[in-house]
Amino acid sequence: MATKMCFIVDEKNIFLEEIISFEYVKGLAFSQKQKNVLSFHKSIKELYPDKKIMEISTKSFDEIGVRCSAFNLKLNGYYFESVFQSSKVFEGNVRYDYLKYRLPKEAKQFINDTEHGDLKYFEYNNQIFPLEPKSIFYDYLYIQALIAMNIKDDELLNSDIFTDIEFNEKKQYNCQARAMCIYVSLIRQNLLEEAMKDLESFNRIVYTNYGYRQLSMKLE
Repeated sequence: MATKMCFIVDEKNIFLEEIISFEYVKGLAFSQKQKNVLSFHKSIKELYPDKKIMEISTKSFDEIGVRCSAFNLKLNGYYFESVFQSSKVFEGNVRYDYLKYRLPKEAKQFINDTEHGDLKYFEYNNQIFPLEPKSIFYDYLYIQALIAMNIKDDELLNSDIFTDIEFNEKKQYNCQARAMCIYVSLIRQNLLEEAMKDLESFNRIVYTNYGYRQLSMKLE
């Protein structure tokens, strides 16, 4: 057995986070990961039989889910993941802006493998973004990319629960499935335009005014 977090569209809280237990299939092969997606979704379906579930990653069975992976989605002509990694500013004002020109896997691996100080903030388009709430910059930037790409597929907008089989809530904060869940919830509630006016509006609507609710556990 294993556990992973899923993200649920919610009218009151914008999104909910819930930890789900499922039968885990060992192995790193693509086919094994897709088997885990199926197993994960099966367990979610047992709890929420009337909800439509979509995986947001390169392991998704839905074309739109694959297309919206952070490794495939683009923002201003660059891969989203590469832009995100290039926006990190570390101690001593250290930043690797050139990473936006790199492939997503390469950019992410570089940050993971390079020794540097603590992450201090994000900088994008000459604007400074804070580290708190922990996923606010990632979510905000990801939704900007979705808007720029005019991602409004019915299959996506009709989904109620989003997953990312690669996401490990014990080690990570940022998640493309969470960001997608927020996007869909904002559209359903006609709040997208207001929320995306600026980061302050986004924070107020998503994390403060409405707020999110975790069903099973808090991130440390």
